[in-house]
Amino acid sequence: MAHHASVRHTYAWPAHTLAAATFCYPDSVFEPRHFGVASRLSTLITLAETDDKDPLDDYIEAHVHGVVDLSRDVEALVLDPCYRGTPTETAARRLTCPIEWHGGFTLTTAELSRHPEYRGPEYVRLGTLLARDGRLDPRIIGDASRTGDHDEQALKRIWHYVARFGGPPSYDMSNTGREAFRQA
Repeated sequence: MAHHASVRHTYAWPAHTLAAATFCYPDSVFEPRHFGVASRLSTLITLAETDDKDPLDDYIEAHVHGVVDLSRDVEALVLDPCYRGTPTETAARRLTCPIEWHGGFTLTTAELSRHPEYRGPEYVRLGTLLARDGRLDPRIIGDASRTGDHDEQALKRIWHYVARFGGPPSYDMSNTGREAFRQA
């Protein structure tokens, strides 16, 4: 099983889906020169394991070619708990694949401001502007993306801050206004 991750979700892919995929390293935003298929993935894995990239830039990008049937080709859609009780969860439950939840990520603006050197002070400023009640999570970043008002690569860098320096969220109802975290 392999995972494709984004700000909003992760898909777990079974082996037969990997056979219809191509891979590159590093991420396509870095204009990679190394490509492969599942049977040759070990070369890309070696490259990823032996370089000195930041862990959030150090992954192999996958592209699945052809029709993807969620009931057959995806083992699970893995969501961040910030989507519980939202239209995203409702839409996900209509899909033909199982839903799973990971531990979640949230980052306070206080912690964000401690790391301007990580991706740059301009991303700390943007993250602070986007934050709600002094925190960032994937839902907030996704909402910002859907406005079309922000560069997607800038939002990706803010996600890197959340993933690198954030942690599991606190589901304090007085601060979030969301329903309490519950198991699927």
